[in-house]
Amino acid sequence: ALLEGDTVTLNCRGWLDKPVPSVSFYREEKELGELHNGTELSLYRLQLNHSGQYYCRGRVEPWGWKESAPVTVTV
Repeated sequence: ALLEGDTVTLNCRGWLDKPVPSVSFYREEKELGELHNGTELSLYRLQLNHSGQYYCRGRVEPWGWKESAPVTVTV
């Protein structure tokens, strides 16, 4: 569990560390944003409403778009 005010960084990596040139992060099915030059999303000054299931979707060459297993963030 995390405390209000904490920072957490979510990292999206490809299988066997394959490059992931484009990544989108989601919380409870809502897209939080797409990254084209990075695979990390930092959540700053956490609030109770940041709790939930997070996952990423990325383009992993040569397999195309893949989705990660969800991770639970509890504030």
